[in-house]
Amino acid sequence: MTDSTSNIIPVIVHHETGEKGQSGGKKNQEYLKYCIAQAKKYNEKVVLLGDKYNQPWCDDWHNADDFITDKWNAFHAVFENLSFYPQAWAEGIFKRFYLILEYLDRNGFDNCVILDSDVLLYLNVSDYEPFRHCKAAAETPAEQDMPLLPKGNGLKWKTCAGFSYFTRDGLREFCDYCIDMYKNHKDFLMKKWDVHRKYQIYGGVGEMALLHLWIQTLPAGDYLNLLKDDKNHCVFDNAVGASGGYLENQYEFIRRLSVKNLHWENGRPYCYTTREHRKTYFLNLHFVSITKIFMQGICEHQRYSAGAKLYTYYLKARGVLADIKHGNTKFQQKRKIRQHRNSAS
Repeated sequence: MTDSTSNIIPVIVHHETGEKGQSGGKKNQEYLKYCIAQAKKYNEKVVLLGDKYNQPWCDDWHNADDFITDKWNAFHAVFENLSFYPQAWAEGIFKRFYLILEYLDRNGFDNCVILDSDVLLYLNVSDYEPFRHCKAAAETPAEQDMPLLPKGNGLKWKTCAGFSYFTRDGLREFCDYCIDMYKNHKDFLMKKWDVHRKYQIYGGVGEMALLHLWIQTLPAGDYLNLLKDDKNHCVFDNAVGASGGYLENQYEFIRRLSVKNLHWENGRPYCYTTREHRKTYFLNLHFVSITKIFMQGICEHQRYSAGAKLYTYYLKARGVLADIKHGNTKFQQKRKIRQHRNSAS
């Protein structure tokens, strides 16, 4: 790597789902192209590890299959799906870390930002000074209790890598940690999975759980929590469709759409906190699940589009019916837990 690029932090997206439709309609998951275009507005180096279906959407595209390594194969050999997620998805959410590590090794980059393909970025990551003083940065909410269970259970194990930063050494350590945990410490992971199975609570052990456990092994100062305000009252968003950030119900929320109440200033999104009514700028916006349908309108016009709003009402109604069908509403989950406790007594 030349001196002129030694300070550049690449933004790397991994996305390979073929022509699968997205939750907000349209085939080939077109929200990806808005993610790439927005990241390129602010960053010199934006990389896509993808498949043939999304090759036209990024001029620095690479075939993800070319970055399969022995380390990924070692993870695959020990991985066990300890969740209610489909097998391919449960394992696939770990894959990007191994592919991106190989990309860094081949190209001589010492660090990177990992970006989910449903994130819009409003930051030149190479200029974000806090990244120069940590080994890893991700999004960890304060509340770590699994809901509906007794307080203090601490079993949520949630640290999101939807927008995350790693040094190359840090990413290597995390990849090795995942292999070691599934190979030698599965009994510890079962502490969470057993609770999910016992009470039939959707979810389980995934990459967020492993990342959460790994950051607790780091020395003080090596981990940066991106959900906490920086010195300029800026934070990273882990879900447009949730009112929380570091704290629960932290930001103003449009409940009929289930999205944060965003405002704009010079092309930058911000939101007011609910308690102090403090203006807080977001350095990214993460469109999890059905909120992906809003990405085009936000990217191109800085607003939730009318058509997307109407479709969201439909998707929300369909989601509620699906939750009822599969017993995933809060009321149904509470009843399951109560019935289990009564039968046990």
